[in-house]
Amino acid sequence: MQITGVYSHKGGEKFIKDNRPDELQDIYDAVAAINTNEALCKLSYETSKPSLLFSPSNMNQQIKTFLSKKGWTEPAPASKKGFTEPRIYLNGGREFREMDGIKNQTGLEVQFGKYAFMGYDIFSKMPIFKNRGLIDCGIELVVMPSMIKNMSTGVSSFNQIVMDMEARGEADIDLPTLILGIEPTQDEWLLIEQKRAQHAGGQEFELNGLSGARPGPKP
Repeated sequence: MQITGVYSHKGGEKFIKDNRPDELQDIYDAVAAINTNEALCKLSYETSKPSLLFSPSNMNQQIKTFLSKKGWTEPAPASKKGFTEPRIYLNGGREFREMDGIKNQTGLEVQFGKYAFMGYDIFSKMPIFKNRGLIDCGIELVVMPSMIKNMSTGVSSFNQIVMDMEARGEADIDLPTLILGIEPTQDEWLLIEQKRAQHAGGQEFELNGLSGARPGPKP
């Protein structure tokens, strides 16, 4: 995949390019390393969607696994994921907040979910980690609009968060943040359509047990 959307909040792009070029390159490399064919592994039951969709959890895991080798998370060989995300404890240790990665005071959130989580990452979670002295800038990785129709209903895009951030403006508690939007390359889109055609023709693929919710009343 590739990064095609870039939005700078509170001077985030200049700050990160000037002070954290290696960390920024890590993110670009992680996105380029996503196996798009592997990520297209979610079976859809939505009539308005293609039969095979991108799995947010698969893409998220691919990115985190790549970045774990670059020092964004702590190694945990005995765990299922093989790493643990940075975490801080609140409320006397009874609650915690977690980021997808931190390296050289650069916080990372990979958000392929609902819109509310995007705003929470940027306007709540990042300032909390900044107040603890753990980060001084942030990167939020989201999907471009072209991905929305290729994912389950409810996923938000780069354009949506940028529109609200521009309308909201900057606040004193905000930190330099860079919003990056990802999507497949032209060649990858062709491979995606080929895989869907093969699936429609009866060819079986490993879908990792992933499927969307079936329509109608729930049992």
